[in-house]
Amino acid sequence: MADIELRPPAPTEALPSMAYRSWFLFIMVLVSASVQGERYLMVVMVEPIRRELGLSDAAIGMVKDMIIAIVYILAIIPLARLADRWSKRKIVAIAATVWSAAIILCGLAKSFWVLLIGRAGIGLGEGGFTPPSQAWIADLFPIRQRATALSIFLLGASLGTFLGPAVGGWAVQEYGWRNTLIFASIPGFILAPIVWFTLRDTRAGLADGAPVETGATPSFLKTARELMAIRTLPPLILAASLNALLTMGFISWAPAFMERTHGMPANEAGLQMGGALFFGSAIGHTVGGPLADFLGRRDMRWYVWMLMISGALATGIGWMILTGSADRVFPLYGLNMLIGGLSAAPLMAVVAGLVPSRSRATAIAVLMVSIQAIGLGGGPVLVGWLSDMLRPIYGEDSLGMAMRWALLVGIPSTFLAWIASRSCRTDFAAAGGWNGAAIIHAPH
Repeated sequence: MADIELRPPAPTEALPSMAYRSWFLFIMVLVSASVQGERYLMVVMVEPIRRELGLSDAAIGMVKDMIIAIVYILAIIPLARLADRWSKRKIVAIAATVWSAAIILCGLAKSFWVLLIGRAGIGLGEGGFTPPSQAWIADLFPIRQRATALSIFLLGASLGTFLGPAVGGWAVQEYGWRNTLIFASIPGFILAPIVWFTLRDTRAGLADGAPVETGATPSFLKTARELMAIRTLPPLILAASLNALLTMGFISWAPAFMERTHGMPANEAGLQMGGALFFGSAIGHTVGGPLADFLGRRDMRWYVWMLMISGALATGIGWMILTGSADRVFPLYGLNMLIGGLSAAPLMAVVAGLVPSRSRATAIAVLMVSIQAIGLGGGPVLVGWLSDMLRPIYGEDSLGMAMRWALLVGIPSTFLAWIASRSCRTDFAAAGGWNGAAIIHAPH
């Protein structure tokens, strides 16, 4: 395959106005809220769906979470490669249409298999949205503004995670689960043409002054080797994945832990946890990007140090959650989400800033696959397996002990983030050959 050829950007080429970029970011927040809301809407309609369709708990678990994760992992890298080669705008608009149509299919489902296909469509749409949207943001916002822009973008996920169950719970009571799912498709169908007709494709690397690339796009294997050769990326991705494992292991078992350890009913625990997680993550996402951009102007290692610090603090707060009184558990959960949210936008900014602009969507896809497979998939399973192993010894307290053992994951995650911080300034300097950003501001 032919090598990529580079030519300097045209002298008159400039970033779009801040007014346009603000509109772009506003639409991206709404699109993100749409897909997250539709993904988590089903948590408030498990019982009516289970009763009407005659499904087992295992079948509900498959359609509610597992099929989305499976399709997401399988689809995200091919769709990210397509986004790097084709049009991010068109892929985002098509993805919104796909998940909106899929949620209608769920509302019309009369069997397990139709419901499964509909939920798979949501995973496909989400996999098509995540990499191009973040890469698109990186193309429009320079390195010194990028974490702030990504921080604003992440508010959409927090908003959707909160509004989906909150509004959905009311709608299910008023209109039934089928009508609720059909109504939920409306935002995506409205947003898809807005993306298609009001937003514009941006040349890869424009915000960094990267040279225009011509010629054939490298193969995926060549791109993967190129990405993994960046010393900072492998330990950074693994550290982020282990942090996600710890976070999801705690969140997914929180209601059960409160019921078994503190005697709190699961519905009350779920309501308190939802509020704590929403406000914690929203504040963390809001503050994290601007804070990283502020500190990063002094030393680029802060973008990685924030991930390292959040992993270490999450471990300490996790211990306080497991050993403290019941009235402190959910405030501490909220604090943990706030600290975790601080590192989310800086992490994405680092990944987007270290890689060639033509491979940004692919790099983000690799990060998300690792987080999904290790964190979102492994965390709940690890804690459940440990709890089963410890049950003969600790009985009903086995879950709390399993969550204590899971805290050990915070040690390697913190160490790996520290390793990544040692090479990030050198790698950022090397990335200047791709994106033209002058980014080392602190002396060695």
